[in-house]
Amino acid sequence: MASNSNIDIEDATQHLRDILKLDRPGNSGDAPPVEGQKKASFNGELNGLFGADLLGAGDRVAAGETHNPELMDPQERQTILLSGDDSSTSIAISSNDVEIVASHDSSISSKARGSNKVKIQPVAKYDWEHKYYYGNLIAVSNAYLAYAIRGANSYAMIRVLSLSAAERTLLKGFVGGVTDLAFAHLDSTQLACMDEAGNLFVWQLTSRDGKILDEVIVHIRRPEDTPLNSNRRLIWCPFIPEENEENPEDACQTLALLHEDRAEVWDLDILRANSSTWPVDATDLTDGFITVRGHSARISEGALSPDGTVLATASHDGYIKFWQIYIEGQDQPRCLHEWKPHSGKPLSCLLFCDNHKKQDPDVPFWRFLITGADQNRELKMWCTVSWTCLQTVRFSPDPFNSSVMPSLKASLDLSADYLILSDVQRKVRGQRSRC
Repeated sequence: MASNSNIDIEDATQHLRDILKLDRPGNSGDAPPVEGQKKASFNGELNGLFGADLLGAGDRVAAGETHNPELMDPQERQTILLSGDDSSTSIAISSNDVEIVASHDSSISSKARGSNKVKIQPVAKYDWEHKYYYGNLIAVSNAYLAYAIRGANSYAMIRVLSLSAAERTLLKGFVGGVTDLAFAHLDSTQLACMDEAGNLFVWQLTSRDGKILDEVIVHIRRPEDTPLNSNRRLIWCPFIPEENEENPEDACQTLALLHEDRAEVWDLDILRANSSTWPVDATDLTDGFITVRGHSARISEGALSPDGTVLATASHDGYIKFWQIYIEGQDQPRCLHEWKPHSGKPLSCLLFCDNHKKQDPDVPFWRFLITGADQNRELKMWCTVSWTCLQTVRFSPDPFNSSVMPSLKASLDLSADYLILSDVQRKVRGQRSRC
């Protein structure tokens, strides 16, 4: 594999398409349709983010360019004014250029009552500081709930609760605060965490005799003089269930760590094979990880391909870059493709619309991509076959309090059927859009 220098852009882009199987038969609109069969659109089949009938219009919009009204839905931009009450719980989106305006009743300062159609069952109560968090403070699996808290003297801890019994435990030993935590997948009992110093923790959780037992299976320790940073992220390699999977934990042993100036991809199997006692100093390690550099500003989001060979990174420099990685090789990461999806705005979202519940073998991974900028006040849907923008959705503040801008967190459910958005500036915490 070639190093980063002297990259042939066309060759690298084609290599990315080969890795993601974007050019195999049936994935291009240039292939002749089978007689009697409906011809697939250029961008393939997708239920459609925010509106399925808009994909055809997106085919003709060049990546990174402003939508041409003549090529859009005749309605052009669609504006949706949220009411903040139960008068409207579902709004159809009919344009590929959409503006959603927040309601006054959903603001933090409003005294309006919330919806009585949403039933909430409290599991735990803890009040976090009201601010925008880039990482996750809560992680959920089918067996456990974990969340970051501050204990006595403001020391960071993670509380772990059993979802089937009254068992609980506390995880400690962090430097600064907890910046991100996540289970490897929904059926996993492996919990990973990053703290502000960049230390990596991975625990194996088990329940026995009315107690939750936590075993540290990986602990990578950074130098004591490492600057604290609250924006560090942790991303597991996606787990795609397969038939007759004997031990799903074995299939999910790769994760990426995002730092201010770099990304790292770690192979837990190699780390555990080379070390039997923890913690291990990061400066003493030479195997089991690879470092990726190439952004001029903070890396804000990332995603690993299901086979762990490609890392996508999004940055505040406005770029998304795709890197080919081989942890066990000596070659440097290779940039396969890069572009500015939001005209250089700081990026805050990078979501691939893959079905992680039941993957269709005829549907390639990473076919459709959702990007976000400015704390996700602007979202775009992309086709990675042609790198065209299919749809743009913008979120505007309450007209009566325009100084409070939306600050949205975005995530997809495992089937990629729903995009869930939560605004830290509003009492209404969830919005759903069919993908």
